[in-house]
Amino acid sequence: MTLPLQILITCAVAIVLGVILGSSAVYVFNRIPAAWLTDYGEEPSEELKDTSAQRVKSVPWKYVFTGLFIALGIYLGVRDLSIALPVVIAIWLLLLMSMADIKYMIVPDQLIMLLVLTGLGFLPQKIALYHRHAIYDSLMGAAAGLILMLIIALFSRAIYKKWVLGGADIKLFTAIGFLTGLYGVLIIFVLSTVLSGLHFAYLLIRQKIQLRETRPMVPYIALAFGIYFLFIRNLITDFIITI
Repeated sequence: MTLPLQILITCAVAIVLGVILGSSAVYVFNRIPAAWLTDYGEEPSEELKDTSAQRVKSVPWKYVFTGLFIALGIYLGVRDLSIALPVVIAIWLLLLMSMADIKYMIVPDQLIMLLVLTGLGFLPQKIALYHRHAIYDSLMGAAAGLILMLIIALFSRAIYKKWVLGGADIKLFTAIGFLTGLYGVLIIFVLSTVLSGLHFAYLLIRQKIQLRETRPMVPYIALAFGIYFLFIRNLITDFIITI
């Protein structure tokens, strides 16, 4: 197959997949079971139980998300076809989690479990990079994500006298560490911390929030995840190959 034909087919598949993922993100989020968006031991609110209500408006968001996933699919497909699909699926799941965190301050465990399953799509390239040590990289990444978030949770507890990070945030970073490995989870942790810190400072300056107010973390983690795979991961891969 010639390169121009391969690029053309990749773009066509990315457009179809982008339409499916962009439209389904709104559809699926509006139909997530109410219990998934409710804290343990609590009853879902009447708003969540209302199956006719739109938690996220179809217009304009399905068009925005469709454009996002088409662009992601084309860029990743042309640049690194071997991981394009698992990365796009992972970002789709992180988008659902971000909407849940913004709207309800909940990150469904079920979505985190699905995110872990996407890690299977990263294994072939990890094996090519690390050979028989591929699984160790995933486990070290998961351990690093868990430890980092536990430290942050304990540190913030000492400062704010309350739990700022929930268990779901800790589980999410553990899952991301399993997907990306040790280098990836460290970079995503730094990126998400910087992004959230800058946005928090901006909101404080504009007097949009209070100093001790807590904010949803998943949107920053999702953005950092995307930045890593779009612009940084190939540099890390080249570094690993040379050492």
